[in-house]
Amino acid sequence: MLDFKNRDFTSHKFLRLCEAISGAYPTVTMAEYMENQHPNRFILMRHDVDRIPERALGIARIEQELGIRSTYYFRTIKSVFKSEIISQIKDMGHEIGYHYETLSEANGDHEKALDLFRSNLEKIREICEVKTVCMHGRPLSKYDNRELWKTHDFRDFGITGEAYLSIGNDLNYLSDTGRTWGYKNSIRDSIPGKTDQVFAETTDELIELIERRELNNLYILTHPERWPSSILGWGLYYSTDLSVNFGKKILMRHRGKNPIHVRSNNNLSVTVDIEDWYHIPSVCGSSFSVYKNVSEFFDKWNERYDYLSEPTKRTLDLLDEFNITATFFVVADVAEHYPGLIESISERGHEIACHGADHTCVLDPKTKELLTTIEEFEATTRKAKKLLERISGQEVVGYRAPNAAVTGWMLDSLEKIGFKYDSSVSVNSLYNKSDSSLRAVSSCPYYPAPGSLEPACGKRNFVEFPWAYYDMGIKIPTYGGPTLRFLGSHLISKGLKQSLNRGHTIFYFHPIDISLENFPSIGNRRPLYWVIKGKIVEEKLRYVFNELETITKVPLRNQVDNNWGVQHRTIKNHQILNNETHN
Repeated sequence: MLDFKNRDFTSHKFLRLCEAISGAYPTVTMAEYMENQHPNRFILMRHDVDRIPERALGIARIEQELGIRSTYYFRTIKSVFKSEIISQIKDMGHEIGYHYETLSEANGDHEKALDLFRSNLEKIREICEVKTVCMHGRPLSKYDNRELWKTHDFRDFGITGEAYLSIGNDLNYLSDTGRTWGYKNSIRDSIPGKTDQVFAETTDELIELIERRELNNLYILTHPERWPSSILGWGLYYSTDLSVNFGKKILMRHRGKNPIHVRSNNNLSVTVDIEDWYHIPSVCGSSFSVYKNVSEFFDKWNERYDYLSEPTKRTLDLLDEFNITATFFVVADVAEHYPGLIESISERGHEIACHGADHTCVLDPKTKELLTTIEEFEATTRKAKKLLERISGQEVVGYRAPNAAVTGWMLDSLEKIGFKYDSSVSVNSLYNKSDSSLRAVSSCPYYPAPGSLEPACGKRNFVEFPWAYYDMGIKIPTYGGPTLRFLGSHLISKGLKQSLNRGHTIFYFHPIDISLENFPSIGNRRPLYWVIKGKIVEEKLRYVFNELETITKVPLRNQVDNNWGVQHRTIKNHQILNNETHN
């Protein structure tokens, strides 16, 4: 698990965000924006103080030190309305506004709500000037507080504008509502009429978006209570967010609102790993398997071995049904033991890529000990590439490491051999099968630095396509494969959709996942590995494909040819990450 400094939604992460803002954009208050007192490029920072006003004071101090001016909207409930804190934030140069919720408080009675609004506004104005107001969402209330202004005019109270209703389409809105910068946990937190939305899931992704300076104007909302300075505070609010988000999802479903939006211009690559039951690490090719490698398996195994051919045919039919052209990562020894199988895949128009010579792991994922030499890896992989090319009639440009055990030097070797991309890296909070921290990696394609799995500063003639994950404070692997069998298809779909909002992403499975037969009961350490497979997994695949029906699906070779969606890192970020790695 990550240490506190590296968790999202902490005061440390907020400091990193503010450092990025101060180095890339000037900032303006809400009143300055509404009065057209702003430059052409800017960031509008807004903070809704829903609870724990002391954290708002800490955030205001961070911003003041970095020259950032923001707008703070305070509720008037007793636990939030602290006049001394409001005064201190105002004296730092920040704008203070009223976070109203009077229509909800008045149970929909507009006249009563207006009287409450007037009274509370006067209360705040006894402390400081108030030019702008912002509704409080109150997700459990059936009343949208903005509806008050359908029958009345806030300008009658000397108010310049409302933080949702008075915003134009020139702003790109991002909110931390629901513990993400996306929109999946938001019921009312969106700009009316704004359909062109900017997406970032994590704060690190938002920082990257800011540092790229591709957008003119950003409108960023935070809730200060969500950014604590201690692990205890983080844990408490993390638990609170989980509970609240669960309740929101029930409301969204009840109200017919889709909780996850997907950017339509990002693609998905469906990938299929062609390997049989004996290729898995508990049977062959790992430090703890029954057989050292596939050669030893066939020397000693005299029973039936082919449980792959039948489900592969069903896989091809399933892909045809959904009109999907996939990338098949094939273990090269399949050519010897399953004659005609590779040809049948290629003839259907799918891409053939390499999944190793015989699925032997190069790295022990637990000890990080090398199980082969660089020279051995290059020799067997070059031979596997040529074999797959000869049989399929295709140029083989893609590679996936057996058991996803991948190292930085492997990518250099793959490029040397003639591959154009790898797809083995899995970022998640449960395990790491690589020899790298993967600190700077998300689910987006990127150019890896020489000798490393971390992103490079510039372009390279080799691309890494990492796998999908679902970020909910911890990162859950939702790329498919074993997670498709053991996790719900609904969670897998959510993780894929979230990853698609970051950029192009990967989904994968094995034909043997949908095999209807029982495999031989041999293998070390994983007695329950195949407890879920067959028809139930096939139905999960159908669910995922139906959920992502509108998403363009392309083989990975197309993404390499287009160089589309590949992330570049700034030198500044790369240097920071290198420094953190070596300290």
